[in-house]
Order: sequence, then C-alpha cells, then structure tokens
Amino acid sequence: MHIRPFVDGDDLKLNTILGDPQNPAAHMARSLFRADADAPVSRAVVAQVADDVLIGAAVVAQSPAHPTRAWAHVEVAPTDERRGVGSALLSAVREAVVGTDLEGLPLRARVEPGTAGAQAAAAWGFSPLFRTRVVRIEAAGLGGLGADRLEDFEVTATGSVALTQAFGRWYAGVNRADRPAEMTIGQVNQRFLSEATGAHGAALMRRAGQIMAFAVSFPAIDDGEDGATELTVGSVYDGAVSGGAVSDGDAAGAEGDGAVHQAESADTPEFQAALEDTGALIARLSTDTPVVVEVTGEMPVLSTLIDGLVEAGKARVLYEYDTVATS
Repeated sequence: MHIRPFVDGDDLKLNTILGDPQNPAAHMARSLFRADADAPVSRAVVAQVADDVLIGAAVVAQSPAHPTRAWAHVEVAPTDERRGVGSALLSAVREAVVGTDLEGLPLRARVEPGTAGAQAAAAWGFSPLFRTRVVRIEAAGLGGLGADRLEDFEVTATGSVALTQAFGRWYAGVNRADRPAEMTIGQVNQRFLSEATGAHGAALMRRAGQIMAFAVSFPAIDDGEDGATELTVGSVYDGAVSGGAVSDGDAAGAEGDGAVHQAESADTPEFQAALEDTGALIARLSTDTPVVVEVTGEMPVLSTLIDGLVEAGKARVLYEYDTVATS
C-alpha cells in the first residue's frame, strides 16, 4: 500500500470503490476530498495499491466557522476495513498539515452511530460531542397549530438584519459543545443565509413583537418519496444568550456579552411558550408540504417538539449522525 497526496480525478476513483454517499451528511463529508488548498486550508491523501487502485482517503480541512477544531474525514473501501488502512491514512494526513494553520488543532468528524467508522473514530481518540437527527415532518403534521396567531407570523428575506441577528445568537448557543468563531452579522449571513448556501426564504414567529423562532428554507431534497423542503429551524430559547443586540461590525459569539445560558427546567412558562412558538412556525410552513429539519441534543425546545411528533407518528427520523472530536 502506498499513501500519496490527493490529485484531480481521484474523486471519481473513490466513488467507484466507496459507493454513493448514503445521505446528505455523508455527501458533504465526501466532498472534502479534493486537491490541496490554502484558503481555506485543506490537505487530503489517498491510499493505493497495485495498478493505481485506490482503497481509501483521508482529509483534514479548515472550518472558518469553528476555528478551534479542523474537520477530518476518513473513508476506506469496505473490503479493506479493519486492516489498519484508516489509521495509516489519518496519520499521513496529520503529517500533511504540519506547517499549516491546521497543525496541532484538535479534530472534528461526523460518524454514523454503530458503524465501523464510529468504532474506528473511538479507537483514534474521538469522543462524542452531540448527536444530530434529520427528521421528516409530514404535511399538516401539526394540524392547525398557530392558526390563531397569523399576526405573529412573518415572511422575511434571508438578508434581514433581524433574522441574521437571531440566527447568529442561536448558532452560538446551540453549538456551545463546539464553540464557533465570533462573527459579524455580515459573516453570519454570508456563511449560513446567503444565496450561495441555497437559502431562499425565511419566516419568523414573534410574541409581543419579539422574535421567538425562525425558519430558513432550502430547496426540496430527494428523500426517496415526494421530496420535502429542508428547513433550518431555531428557537430563540434554545440559543438564548445574555448581552445586548448584535450590530453591524459587532461579533456574534459565545463568550463575554454573548455568554450562553439555559433555563433549567422544561416545565417553566418560558419553555412552554417557546414550544408553542416553534410548533406554530413549523405548522405554518408545513401546511401543504412535508419539511425536513435537523435537531440536536443542544436544542431542547426543538427536540421536545420532534419527540412528540415522532411518538404520534407525524414525523420520522430519516438518518442520524454523531459529531465527534479529539481534545
């Protein structure tokens, strides 16, 4: 076996031996395999055997939104698993980042629970940060919830300052296990809400004039059925932060005035109000079409809502993955 840098054309060879990614999260991880780049920094290597046959690849890539860790992804052909190929690839790609901004950084990866990849990650020293569930909510799954609150429902542009401020605080809060960079509202919009990300619509749910929940829509995904609109849904409660408003040029981060706090009990009136607000928002957006949302354990309001819908048969988990990291 020989390990060498990734070159153009290796992606096609890898798809042949690895097969198609099983879900969008796996597709995103696979897309990190590419020739070396310096902005953002990325290094990838492949393992090959005789006749230039590839049997696996590994990459370490910079994550501008989470600069304290670098993304890592390792894949090995099923016929070559548990033979030390993955360990050799990870060691080689760690060596490849020496002398770059990624040298010495802890790593972050996504793994499917219970798989050989998850077992390998644990053996390499990765520990769980949080689990993500990708859930399909059926059309009209929440019935007429929020039908009496049409004055609180607002369709808005993805470039809205109010939306971007709410999104930035929420993102910092629900990612406290993997602390994000401090970002201006311009950076938040560019990285998560711009046309380049696929975001093409947004909506807000207010209470007494204050934004309590938001949703950003993305193109319908192929879920093997009739397709469903993808939503990023955020409850202000889930990402609650202390401090003043973020203004243009100020940072939306997770330290200082942006220190994250959470209410201690789901039985509080605040939690119940947040649950109602978030449910009403999703209900309005899924009246005629199914929607797909991502939820993690760092989102107590959305998790509680999704758990209830799954239990009632109004939603189901399409797939899940764990975000794991080295220290």
